[in-house]
Amino acid sequence: MFYSNLCLVVAIVLTLSGVWIRWNAHDYSMSAEEAMKNRKLTAEQVFRRLILIRRSGLVLTLTGMALLIVSVVLIP
Repeated sequence: MFYSNLCLVVAIVLTLSGVWIRWNAHDYSMSAEEAMKNRKLTAEQVFRRLILIRRSGLVLTLTGMALLIVSVVLIP
């Protein structure tokens, strides 16, 4: 019982974190482009950071959803 509740809470936190990162990715890309214009970052650094943000949001969301399915279906 404790593990299913813990799993459910972790799944919700992961999913909401991933969604939050995905929603704020546009703001982050705008600030990264501004830093590139101000010559604080190179184009390659901006590209790497944007890829990291996009992938991490997607991975967190999918992991949270998979864990949610596991906690609801497999752990009664």
